[in-house]
Parts: sequence; structure tokens; C-alpha cells
Amino acid sequence: MSPMPSEPSHPAQSSSESHTAAAPVLVLEDREAAVDLERFATRAKLMADTGMRLQVAGNVLASWVSVLQPRGLGDQVPVALGLRTIRLVEGRQDGVDAVYALSSVLERLARMTSTGSSAFTLPPVSEQAPWTAVTPPRSGWTPVATVEDEELQTVARDGIRELADALPQDPGAAMVAQARAAVWGRLLGGPTADPADPAEAGEGFLPAGAAFAAHGLGFLTPGGTTAVHTSGPWVRLSGPAGFVLCRRPLLL
Repeated sequence: MSPMPSEPSHPAQSSSESHTAAAPVLVLEDREAAVDLERFATRAKLMADTGMRLQVAGNVLASWVSVLQPRGLGDQVPVALGLRTIRLVEGRQDGVDAVYALSSVLERLARMTSTGSSAFTLPPVSEQAPWTAVTPPRSGWTPVATVEDEELQTVARDGIRELADALPQDPGAAMVAQARAAVWGRLLGGPTADPADPAEAGEGFLPAGAAFAAHGLGFLTPGGTTAVHTSGPWVRLSGPAGFVLCRRPLLL
């Protein structure tokens, strides 16, 4: 896994548009990279079908997806973004930065894997994705912990069960938002409370939604560990399979 490329200063394109020139072709480092990217996109589509942001910096392709994002003013669910980086061997297209429908990305990847090709042609039409306006910091990350992947998986699975138990059969949008915020916005990793004075326990730094994203995107492995870094309100989970960048819920 390559390190994360720097964030560009400009957001992804804000409106759908057709490319007038031939779409760039990005040649991935090998066929396995195409298989991995297809698996990543498939998992992302099941979690939140909100598009994939593709960025090219030098010979690195960064693919971003949004797993969690607030759905309106007052929604306290954290922002949780997934990131995979893949090396390119040809077709260097510095500055490419656009969001594409996951269905379009998957269609091209399925064709690549079925034919054994490693050449990815960007879809002809990009789309709007409001979540791209929220970008993690480029630097200033501080290592704070190394967590067992099994611990993160437990947090994710417990949260999924908690949500299933908390919601009735036909919940309204407001109830769903409140339940998601309560479960995935919960902060973990704070100091253990003193039994004599539980109120003295400090606030955690890791939103449960980060564990949910890492679990759902397939970034956790049996016996594996994940490095945790923080920068302001952001938390980054880094593992061999990819990254999760999560912003703690904003206090109103």
C-alpha cells in the first residue's frame, strides 16, 4: 500500500459534465490491483452508494469513498471516508480529480478483471458529490495508538446489532439519523474511569464509525493491527489494506 498522496487544494468537480476529449487511461501496476479495487468499490457501494473520487498524483491513484456523512444540519454522525492507493505504471495523469458513479467504476473494473487487463479507462461522465467538500488535513498527524483488528471488528459488529435492535421496522428519517449518530458518533479510547468517580473519565478520540468503515470496507484482518493517528478533530486508521479518515461529530 502506497502512502496517501497530498490533498489537492481544489475540490472535485461540482457538477456533472461529459469529457470532450478521449477519457484518460490509467494502467494499474498489475491485474491484482484491479481485483482489489473492484472488491473495494463493491463493498463501498453496499455501504453508501455516493460515488468514488479518483485522484492521480504522479504514479499514484487514490480512490476515495464516503461511508458515513451527516445528512443535514444537526446530524451528529461522524464523517468517515475510505481510501485505497494504487500505483500506476503508465498513463500518468497528474491532476486528475473527479467523482464517478460507483456503478460506472464497477462496470469498467468487471470488464478488466474478466479480460485480465490492467488498463482502467475513466468513465466519460463525472458527478457531484457534496462529501468531497470535507477533506482531511495533509499533515500534522500524531500517532496515538495501535489497535487490534479484532477489537475494531467487535465495535463494528456490536454497533450494527445495536442499530438493528434500536430501530423499528419502518423508522422515520429523523429516528434513523438519531440512532446512527448515537451509535457511530460514540467516542472510544478515552481513559478508564475511576470506579470511585466515573465522571472523571476523559472523552475518547476514536468514533465508532471509523471501526464500522474499516470493517465494512474489508480493511481489517484476523490477527492484524491498525495504527491510529489524530490531527485536530480527525482520526486516521492505517492498515495494509487501506485507510479510514474520520472526523469527529461537530458540536453545535
